[in-house]
Amino acid sequence: MAFYSEEVIEEVRAANNIVDVVSSYVTLRRKGNTYFGQCPFHREKTPSFAVTADKQIYHCFGCGEGGNVIRFIMRIENISFKDAIEFLADRARIQLPVLNQFEQDSAELKIRDYHKKQMYEINSEAGRFFYHNIEKSDAAKQYIQKRHLDKEAVIKFGLGFALSDNGLSKHLKEKGFKEDDMIATGLIGKNERGTLYDKFRDRFMFPIFDVRGRVVAFGGRTLESQEKIKEMHIPKYVNSPENLIYTKGKHLYGLNVAKKNSSKMKRIVVVEGYMDVISPHRAGVTNIVASLGTALTEAQGRLLRQYADEVVLSYDSDEAGQKAIERGIEVLQALGVTAKVLQMEGAKDPDEYVLKYGPERFEKLVDNSISAIDFKMKTLMKNYNLNDVTEKIRFLNKMAIELSKIENNIERDIYVERLSKELGVGKEAILSEIEKINFKGKAKLADWQQATDISERKDVNFTYNKDFAMEEMLIYLLCEKNENIYQKIKEKISFNDIKLEVNKNLIQKLYDAYENGNINNIDIMSICTTDEELNQLSAILMKDNIVGDAEKILDEILKNILSTRLEDKKRELMEKIQSSDGEERKKYEEELNNLMIELVRKKQ
Repeated sequence: MAFYSEEVIEEVRAANNIVDVVSSYVTLRRKGNTYFGQCPFHREKTPSFAVTADKQIYHCFGCGEGGNVIRFIMRIENISFKDAIEFLADRARIQLPVLNQFEQDSAELKIRDYHKKQMYEINSEAGRFFYHNIEKSDAAKQYIQKRHLDKEAVIKFGLGFALSDNGLSKHLKEKGFKEDDMIATGLIGKNERGTLYDKFRDRFMFPIFDVRGRVVAFGGRTLESQEKIKEMHIPKYVNSPENLIYTKGKHLYGLNVAKKNSSKMKRIVVVEGYMDVISPHRAGVTNIVASLGTALTEAQGRLLRQYADEVVLSYDSDEAGQKAIERGIEVLQALGVTAKVLQMEGAKDPDEYVLKYGPERFEKLVDNSISAIDFKMKTLMKNYNLNDVTEKIRFLNKMAIELSKIENNIERDIYVERLSKELGVGKEAILSEIEKINFKGKAKLADWQQATDISERKDVNFTYNKDFAMEEMLIYLLCEKNENIYQKIKEKISFNDIKLEVNKNLIQKLYDAYENGNINNIDIMSICTTDEELNQLSAILMKDNIVGDAEKILDEILKNILSTRLEDKKRELMEKIQSSDGEERKKYEEELNNLMIELVRKKQ
């Protein structure tokens, strides 16, 4: 694993405005100099996730998560520091230097990084190999013709075919790849005799790319007839297993192609199958991706939010498909993304629809997608007999729960009006039920906030108090990069005066930065080496602590801290007096007397 210099890291960080980067994942609203949104790291109803442009940091006042833009990308994309630097460099079009390996690198990380690189190369080579196999297979050529695929679509999506001759394992061996890496991709297996064999055989191959255009996995479809599939119990699709470079729920099939047409689309359509993506793309509908056979995950939802303002879900009409839509709506709404549902008639999926009716009609279908609330309403109506009073009440109670989730009052009012007219129920009665639900939710939230208002401090036995507040003010002042303030703090404050361990660590690191002459050249957040330090420092910096003259404020803090130090000494001496006698007791009494005189002077 390569390490980049502080200069390179700072260049990458500075080139990526945190507000712009976070806005790709979180809907932010400006309040003064700070932007607020719903935290992407925990579920919440009231936005408590804050981002500042001037300090280039984020902090969630709900869960305590915080840091700079590099830390944000590490957390949101679940990647390493090195990968986050490369991700942000790519975003800012910065060419990173190729660095040598350092001896102090973690051996484990070096090995992991090496194997990941090998697996990407193996997948890429396998993709080329499968593509060239098409010409060797009549079945593959017939399938391409049957699915109306032209050469451009085959090349764009890297389609191919896996023969039954174990040719891939031989080919990869000849290319010099190691057996362990070949097996790790899931493309190659090894039998009891130690012989390598291809896991994908007699299958039409769909490579799966990540957003950076790297092949991370494959899906293989059998070309056998439906009768033979049933008779022989052949799985229609075989997919790559999850491994070092592939986690199914973190990728979207076709997104690498879709994003090339527009960096930020008005909407993205999410479908189930490979061909449901390829057919519309071939016909010119490029804002379409697939969720790789799973219900939409939170990671996929974050990806979608990064590239579109609205998501239209198009899954099968069977029970599994409808449940997948409900799950998708839940995920997207939690992330603040507008979710809609495609209503399709006359075809079983987008692939068939585009072939039968053409791309223009499909796009009109997408335009007429129904809202998430309309979908919930239609789904619920199927489950209740609305001619029965009891059933109608149950239906309305369920709908009240759904409507309570709508934050926009105008939108909610439109649906309440519609329900009132369609079911002959007073609008006020429906609104009353919604208000009851919202009131209960707010009460629970208030209880939670009260219970979690005081941070959990594992390293101390006393509650958060003014001492901690003063310690945090010292850290805030040290972060102002003022040499005079630093010298005054260093002269007056001992590390014994700092009671919270994380604050002590931060102050020590800030001291080091001043002493090494680096304080003016670094991003303050870079001093942190633990999650606890990052969260603490971001919380401190997010507060508007300085109002007025910083040096006068410092004088007041120092006075309070020194008084606290004397009060602590006073308690200590009183305890010693109680437990001693004779000359020793007299000595402690004299010390206490001198201390009391000093305390009086300090308070004057």
